[in-house]
Amino acid sequence: MKPQDYHFSNLAKDEHILRIIHRHWFDIFLQYLPILGILALTIMSFLAIPFIFDDFTSDASVPLFFFIQSFILIILWVYCFLIWTDYYLDIWIITTQRVINIEQKGLFVRHISELQFSKIEDITTEVEGFFPTIFNYGDVHTQTAAEETRFTFHNVPNPYKIRARLMEQHRQIKEKGSYGSTYDIPQKHQNK
Repeated sequence: MKPQDYHFSNLAKDEHILRIIHRHWFDIFLQYLPILGILALTIMSFLAIPFIFDDFTSDASVPLFFFIQSFILIILWVYCFLIWTDYYLDIWIITTQRVINIEQKGLFVRHISELQFSKIEDITTEVEGFFPTIFNYGDVHTQTAAEETRFTFHNVPNPYKIRARLMEQHRQIKEKGSYGSTYDIPQKHQNK
């Protein structure tokens, strides 16, 4: 989807969405790897147990075995759902005036924070490791002069392009002045 296809209710009248960013797909893949391993072990046990224990099919433990396997599969399904929800609902929105971080933690906790471009002092990109370098993903940190902590985009695709976009928007805001758009600057402050 394009940024103009999204609706965000707290935008100012002259503010527009420039980019919406999710974490890189490899991040969710790494979280699903252990689940795939447990799923493979569960399926192998389902196929191997009758061959290992000859009297397994006639034993009364068959229903218990199927119950345990079903329980493990349901737990895996719920965990997969939680990982997907966290991945899908964690977004960073870059607008013409600010960066908005919406971070989902579990099903019932959401943190929303924002950072005005005029307050940004430093933007740093970190791409560390073999896979982040190969798949071009990493972290982008923005720092303000205030006492606020770093504002971090975790495991985002194309971190260098995101940093360049943030720097360009920061430069445009600084050129316009701290009043927002150039149309809002009082007449006595405009350059002639």
